[in-house]
Order: sequence, then structure tokens, then C-alpha cells
Amino acid sequence: MDLRSIRYFLAVADAGSITEAAKILHLSQPPLSMSMAKLESELGVTLLNRMPRGVTLTPAGRYLQVAGQRLIAEEQRLSATLRAIGQGLEGELRVGAEPMGLWQVVSTRVASFLAEHPRVSLELMDATPQVQLENLANGYLDLAVVPVLPQEPLPPVNDVAFTVEIVATLPLTLIVPQSWNLSVSEPLPLASLRDRTWILPGRLPGARSLSRLIDDLFTAAGGSPTKIIPVPTVQTAATLVAAGLGVSVMSDEMAAHHPGVDRVPVAGGWPELPLGLVRRQDGIVTPIAERFAALFAADGVGEPTG
Repeated sequence: MDLRSIRYFLAVADAGSITEAAKILHLSQPPLSMSMAKLESELGVTLLNRMPRGVTLTPAGRYLQVAGQRLIAEEQRLSATLRAIGQGLEGELRVGAEPMGLWQVVSTRVASFLAEHPRVSLELMDATPQVQLENLANGYLDLAVVPVLPQEPLPPVNDVAFTVEIVATLPLTLIVPQSWNLSVSEPLPLASLRDRTWILPGRLPGARSLSRLIDDLFTAAGGSPTKIIPVPTVQTAATLVAAGLGVSVMSDEMAAHHPGVDRVPVAGGWPELPLGLVRRQDGIVTPIAERFAALFAADGVGEPTG
């Protein structure tokens, strides 16, 4: 099995047809069919169900599709890094960052990093934690910074395991619409907020997140909110809060600068939300990504959790 065979197989899987894949690859159909048969023979497993029109993937084929995409991405990143080193360039860096972490933790390090390495090509992704982990698993992202809790390790994605370092803890606050003109002399009991509409980021499957922390607090206060609107990120939540739709929780720093919302104290306060710097456990980490990750350790906040 070589990378060319994997590329051919991925083309067939994407096209759903050996004939169509051959056109895309600028090959004739018979050699591509022979290549697929040879790959199946080498692996000792059927990858494609040959249909009267096109092909479908067997369970082994679906597994190879996911693993093959990850392998090709790793090879491309390795090749790009070696070419950059050979050309005397710094290289590229792809980082995923949860919005609250991007606001307070990642942005300052990115600024100092690019000031020192102006020829680095940077791409930032502020998608949901699950999307970031999927892109980290398939080799697209180098690193990701997402909410975590040390006692509950992140689950593998497509058989890819992760390592996590706690790089910051964010103080949290309740936010309400500014239009409510809610003035309180004493912190609000959490139980008094149960019947409000809560706008919260969706849960990260298999791991604790902001929503799970809030669940724990409400359980202690007598029960969870009666109405929750799930959203992708805290930025979306804050926008809807500003529009008067309900209340939410976000980092105190981010809330202080978000238009249209007020921060309101809650009795007992909120736990701080840990942020983790996440890497693939066995994936390629480029020299430039290692250099960026070292900024967190240099600040003395990196704490491995497994």
C-alpha cells in the first residue's frame, strides 16, 4: 500500500464511481480498476462494493476513507514544512480557538508570535470545539484551544487520541440584555433564574464544557433551567442576549467588551472555565507549531493532563 494507491482510492470513494474517478485523475478506467483490485488484494479485504452503476464503500472502505484522508493530510503538512525549511521560510500555522479563549488567551500570543515570525502564514478557526477536534484529528489543524476539564479527558475522534495542557482558566459571568435595565443590589440566587431562557453553547460529546458546568450549579440549586436554546459558540449566545432573547454565561473579560449586554452577579459565583491546548497524541507537529505552543509553557501556565 502506497500513498498513490490511497489517493486513487479516495478519488473513487468521493466520486462513487471508478469511471468518474478515472476522469478526475486523468487515467483510463482499466488501470484504475486494477489499482483498486491490487489494493484490496494487498490488504486482504474488500473495500468497494461494485454495483451496476458506481461503487459503494464496505465498512473497511469507510474506515480507510477516514484514515486515508488523515494520512494524506499528514503527508501534505510534512512536505510543506520540509519545503518551507528548504526555502528558508518559517512555514504555516493553523490553530483552532474557542471564542472566549481567542479573545483573552490566544490573541495576545498570536500577536507576539507573528511579530517575531512575520513570515509565518497563520490561519485561525473559531468554530465549535467538536469541529476543531475533527479538524485536528484529520490533520488540518496543528493545535486547538478549547474548554476542558482535567478529570474528564477528551474522547478520541476517528480513532485519534489527544493530549491536553491546561493553559488558562477564565472567570465567568452571567450576561443579560442591556435593554432589561436589570439593577440588583445583591447577587441573584441562581434558583431565581431557572425560568429564564438560557442561550448556551452545545455540549461537547463525551466531555464537560460550559453547559455541563452550568448543569452542575443548577443541580445544586434545585434544578436545571426550564428552557435552553443551544447555539454553536458563546459569541452567538451573546449576540442573541443583546437582542433580548434571554441570558447566558461567558468570560468576564469578553462580556465587559460586548455591546448590548450587562454583567450581573450571581450568588455563589461561577467556577472558572479551564482552557486546554490540544494536540494529536501521535500526529505530526510541525516545528512552527511547537514554537507557538511553547509560548504557553513560557508563561508558566501549561499543565499536562493526558
